[in-house]
Amino acid sequence: MVKMFSSADLLEMAIHLEEESEKFYKILQSKVEKEDLKRLFSYLAVQEHAHAITFKKIYYEIEKEGFVSAYPDEEANKYLHAWVESQVFIDWDELTKKTVWNKEEILDLAIRLEKDSLLFYYEVEPFIPEKDRKILSEIIKQEKDHLYQLTEFKKGMI
Repeated sequence: MVKMFSSADLLEMAIHLEEESEKFYKILQSKVEKEDLKRLFSYLAVQEHAHAITFKKIYYEIEKEGFVSAYPDEEANKYLHAWVESQVFIDWDELTKKTVWNKEEILDLAIRLEKDSLLFYYEVEPFIPEKDRKILSEIIKQEKDHLYQLTEFKKGMI
């Protein structure tokens, strides 16, 4: 039998993703010397922290109402499990042990993280309560902006 995700599970994953993203950007900030890149990663870390707080608020609101299964469709459920296991988690050992990073490599990692975040949010959007979708839409918009900023920064390097 396939494990079903509840809206609580989805929100916990979203919170975890945002907290991991914040940690990721703080580590990247510590690994670069270029001031404009440090500022960009600092800004992105603050944004990811704010997203985690937003998802925690949504979590506590719907916790009062009771959580429901989010992925009743077995095929969709399998897909989400596989995606979360393969994409959401960052290889922290590699990230922290590696001491020499080129700028393009760092930006590619950050771009991939933002793309993965967007994919996750699009997948869970139908299962977020209607009243909270406006908030999720705003977070998606901000994640797209992060992707744009990183992509433009990378273009400026080339």
